[in-house]
Amino acid sequence: MASQNFKLSVKSGETDGKTFWDQCGVVFVNTDAAGNITSIQVKHSMFPNVEMVAFPPRERDDRG
Repeated sequence: MASQNFKLSVKSGETDGKTFWDQCGVVFVNTDAAGNITSIQVKHSMFPNVEMVAFPPRERDDRG
């Protein structure tokens, strides 16, 4: 299973045309061998004790 990591940043200010950013978290995108997303995890500084995870919808057999 492969994983990609992305930093989350929030704009903290702007001076003399320069934009300043603060890192506020990270996103982990987990994929299977075929490259399909299996889960996404988010760790955010505003919610340090909360584990946020998302999974793609699964195929359901009862759709008819």
